[in-house]
Amino acid sequence: MTPIPDEEEEDIIVIETYNSMAREVLSGKRSRRTIGPVFDIENRTWDIGAKSNVLIIKELSSRLLEVTNQKANTNVDIGIQLFKENLQLEIVANYHVIKKNMNLADIADISKSSDNSLLNLYFTKKGDPDYLIESVQVDPMILLHNKKLKYSLSSDITKHADLDNISIFTRPIFHSYGLQVLDRLVESDYYMNRQQVLQVAGTADTCHVMIMNHGDTVKIQSFVVEMDNNAPRTKNVRFVVCDREIDAPVGSFLVNTNSLYSGESFEVDIDFKWPRQPLIVYRSKGLVANYLGDTYGRTN
Repeated sequence: MTPIPDEEEEDIIVIETYNSMAREVLSGKRSRRTIGPVFDIENRTWDIGAKSNVLIIKELSSRLLEVTNQKANTNVDIGIQLFKENLQLEIVANYHVIKKNMNLADIADISKSSDNSLLNLYFTKKGDPDYLIESVQVDPMILLHNKKLKYSLSSDITKHADLDNISIFTRPIFHSYGLQVLDRLVESDYYMNRQQVLQVAGTADTCHVMIMNHGDTVKIQSFVVEMDNNAPRTKNVRFVVCDREIDAPVGSFLVNTNSLYSGESFEVDIDFKWPRQPLIVYRSKGLVANYLGDTYGRTN
């Protein structure tokens, strides 16, 4: 029989509050289940607030936050894993922890500012935020939609410091972050050796770029920062969007190869109506693209 793992112990904190919601609960005017703890990351204090189902993404402090917590990725809002041998970076958003720490009954909608750099990661020399080595763009909407993103880092990052002697800074958006520096990531042959000339955007676990429809635009997130043997050799890559079947094209959009391998998030305008069940075909000798769905998460 497999033993039941011990649950992580939680600290119990007693606070004093003059919040009117506490008085409403004590007098029976408000249900206790409609409120929960709220953490003020700027002042490092706890209070209570009304539960919501809208996740609001905004900067909670003007100061950069150094990610130093060595907790397992499952116990924090945002978990970061760095693989030294492969120079791979994996970022995970844990919904169950985010809901608990941000006082949410559920996450039915996401509200954010127009700043797409809120979750960017900044690699510096150990403990020195002024010595910037590299930055990675992390689009909040794509991370929260997909829950896990993977990046390939540039080999230049190790020219300034080995990966055990770097720090990662970010802007404080969530309550808790975790960082694990591991030796290597075992990559699948499917990702490394995909060489078909005609390909279809799919849902593989790892990819070079991820595509999401947003009305009259297509949002594309690149996860690689340097060209490799799998990179397309042409200047541009054309993505043809079909309605369910490959013989029913409805339109196409062209993307510059340099943008596909920029490691950044960008948008491309389209002049056609996006089908409800799109089949995205492209010509490449090694590019792996995933289709994430539309703004509301629909993939079919």
